[in-house]
Amino acid sequence: MRLTLRQTSRQTSRQTSRQTSRQTFRQTLKKIANTTDRNIGINIGKLMAVGMFLMLFILFSSGCTMAEVMQVSADGRLQYEETGVLIEDKGTHYNVVLDYTAGLSNEEMGQAYARGILAMVPEFEAIMDSYISSNVVEYEYSFCINRSLDVRTQIPTPYYDEIKGMASVFSGGETVWNDNRLSEDEVFIFNLFPDVIRFAQCCYISVYGDRSETGMNMAARNLDWFRGEGNQMSLLQAITTIKYEDRSVCLIGYLGYQALLTGFNDSHLFAGILDSGTGQPYSSEGRRSYTMDLRYALENFDDMKTAADYLRDPGKLYTYNHTIGFSDPEYSLILENNFSGESRNRGGRLQREVRVEDSRLNQGIEWGITDAVACVNSFLLYGNTDNHTDQSHNIKRWKNIKEQLLLKGDTVSVEEMIELTSYFRGNSPGVFSESGDIYNKMTVQMMVFVPETLELWVFFPPRDSVVNPSDPVFQQITFFNS
Repeated sequence: MRLTLRQTSRQTSRQTSRQTSRQTFRQTLKKIANTTDRNIGINIGKLMAVGMFLMLFILFSSGCTMAEVMQVSADGRLQYEETGVLIEDKGTHYNVVLDYTAGLSNEEMGQAYARGILAMVPEFEAIMDSYISSNVVEYEYSFCINRSLDVRTQIPTPYYDEIKGMASVFSGGETVWNDNRLSEDEVFIFNLFPDVIRFAQCCYISVYGDRSETGMNMAARNLDWFRGEGNQMSLLQAITTIKYEDRSVCLIGYLGYQALLTGFNDSHLFAGILDSGTGQPYSSEGRRSYTMDLRYALENFDDMKTAADYLRDPGKLYTYNHTIGFSDPEYSLILENNFSGESRNRGGRLQREVRVEDSRLNQGIEWGITDAVACVNSFLLYGNTDNHTDQSHNIKRWKNIKEQLLLKGDTVSVEEMIELTSYFRGNSPGVFSESGDIYNKMTVQMMVFVPETLELWVFFPPRDSVVNPSDPVFQQITFFNS
């Protein structure tokens, strides 16, 4: 397997060229229009061109010059900028900056962000609506809406207002299954996907101390998600930096997704979610969104223990059991957030506790690797619900993580962490449920992060294929250094 590292810079020029001509944009649109997405079965490029033409018409007819909001970078890629919002097309993903120091309210930020999304991806509503409908059949749609109505009342107010602001810019109207439009209900459903629809299967690996070649903690994290029958989610990959007066946080996710799947803050705290189902009945009544609460934790806390304590608070109930990997510059821990499954050996009490490298584990489960910790989609702590030993996809990935980590020797470099997170047997990434591959057919993001230096090595799958490549290309990006 060949791994390629490509260095890029997140620091881009924000100077606006007032001399950009309409002809430049016509040429850009012409290039876009020649791009066809073979997987969705429609000419995405033509949709983009038509949508961009309409955006141009609206802007020019309202007295705005396109140069005030849309630009073409030196490499011919589009970017959008208005007060508080910057969106840049990086080819594999979108770089988004939501800057609250510009003075916008949360609702105004959501509105500005949605305008930028539609300018950069005019077919966004059709893409997202088709993605939602490919995960929820029509006769279950009302149940999904009711779930989101329950959970959305528990979303922290600033994030709720952001989503409401975005929804006010999209088509809105009545919620109709698979109509290529986004109603307010559907914007909330998208932002609550892990809470009301689910399917996040992931892994988390960290080495630190003497096992790290540099002595600095390194965290690897894979997100394994259904990307859509038409590769929809690969078209919307995004790294979003949210800037406040006194802090910044980065979300590695998707355009328009305001919760935290994976992310970090400028206090050098990194985190990523993993599902951990226990077979308990689903309930959304009075439940919170753990991805929204995780964003809140990284925006408001500087250390892992405080962030983990916030999410394992007995007063916070969620729709689905989960684990969360946390990393700081020194070491990492795993929060096993079991709030509804049964515990063993503890008189039936539930267990929401932190696991570290030398924690006692359930019978038959071993780790035994110093200065390292890892997680798949299961609880391992002694006494916690055993949703590991009867799940082959967890057993196989756990075994492969241990074997491949030990094969790296006594110390591990960044390059070797990338090899570890990209591991698969055979000629190509295998089926998630069968292969035990760390990098598999469902993998939609892979990354290695160094909290001390705020350096990220990240892989996003190509936009024009549903097949994960056997030679994934990682980009190196540094954050918060300006």
